[in-house]
Amino acid sequence: MIRSLAGYRVASLVPILLLALATLVGGWLNGVEMHGRVVDDTTSDPVGTAGPARISHGGRTMTADPSTGEFVFPDLPRESKVGVDANGYLRTGVPTTQEEIRLSPLSFTIYVNAAGDPTKHIAKADIRQGTTDLGMTNDGGNLVISPYPGKDAKLLICAEGYDQKEIMVRGVLAVFEVTPGTNACPPLPTPTPPPSPSVSPPASRTASPSVSPSPSPTASP
Repeated sequence: MIRSLAGYRVASLVPILLLALATLVGGWLNGVEMHGRVVDDTTSDPVGTAGPARISHGGRTMTADPSTGEFVFPDLPRESKVGVDANGYLRTGVPTTQEEIRLSPLSFTIYVNAAGDPTKHIAKADIRQGTTDLGMTNDGGNLVISPYPGKDAKLLICAEGYDQKEIMVRGVLAVFEVTPGTNACPPLPTPTPPPSPSVSPPASRTASPSVSPSPSPTASP
């Protein structure tokens, strides 16, 4: 009787143990340790100049190395996706098996300082793209340009009392220095005002010619 009871207890534990084992093996087979690298889609450089990339899955978040863009995210479901975002970039979702993640820039942040003195920020520096004025830097010497000016776009920095400086857009953030001088930017073309619509003078009313009455016939004598 005692042996039967013990055997029954052992038999009743077998399904539980098998279920736990199946769960463990299934999790091991379906889980993955994600190894990835986040890069700028326009330059292929690691994302990190404006802050490290963030990789999230559910309530968990990992941060990529800002100098290399690399990260390791353990214990992820193999058939799931992670969200990837970074300052100045469009958020994207990728599968856990993807190793290279390319983020598209949304904006370009520019910092303008005086040459040789990184603590002297140049306020009211005018930033141009061709003949288009993109705005002026604030008191901290920076300006966020949105939408993104484009890959390898050429911009011009114009600041009073400093030489003009042509720069190239790369990534989402860059610091530039301007040198004191008199080689200022040319003035922007003044938009030609649209011609005033011509107003035709009101048509004058011409009096209808008066009709002389026909002479009455004279009676014959």
